[in-house]
Amino acid sequence: MRVKYILILLAVLLVLGGVYYFVGRPAQPKSGPAKVYVWNIQDSDLTHIVISLPREGKSEAFVKISNGDQFPWFFDDAQQSAVDTARWGGGIPLILSGPGADRIITESATDEQLHIYGLDNPKMEITLTLTSKEVMKIDVGNNTPNGNNYYVKAPDSNAVATVDSGWYTVLENLVNQPPYVNAVTTSTTAISTTTTTSTTAAGVPATTTSTSP
Repeated sequence: MRVKYILILLAVLLVLGGVYYFVGRPAQPKSGPAKVYVWNIQDSDLTHIVISLPREGKSEAFVKISNGDQFPWFFDDAQQSAVDTARWGGGIPLILSGPGADRIITESATDEQLHIYGLDNPKMEITLTLTSKEVMKIDVGNNTPNGNNYYVKAPDSNAVATVDSGWYTVLENLVNQPPYVNAVTTSTTAISTTTTTSTTAAGVPATTTSTSP
């Protein structure tokens, strides 16, 4: 009789344990939407970079010259002047491999929209040349009304997205405060990196590394 009660008790405990396992355990967090990037390339594929500020009439160009263990990036000037590696690091090619889109404004902007966003007269123009000889042209327009983002037109399309203002500031400083060795700058911007699975503004899946100032 005693054994019978023990078996009944064990059966009750097993049932209660099963109920607790399925009901009491915390729910699994839902995965968020994939990160979207305005464009997406490998930073190692960059061979030439031109950053222009058309409204100010300024520009700087940089070229990649591989030579053993030597730092590969230089100013594209007559002297092929060295860049300040502390300011350049690996961060500049990285942030040019594709900025994260805070918001997709439109997949196909009209001429009127391009004018509203300042993309018919860009504040910044970026030209990237890849190892494949492909040339990508990116326009950056006005900043958003809250000042936290800039409007960017994806290369070879009229898709418009917003990107963080820190991304713009880092690139603008390469022109306004060129990273010559021993150059004096008034401010620095730290760059951190994260790797995420993403899609481009055109909806192409990709895995890339993003940065934030």
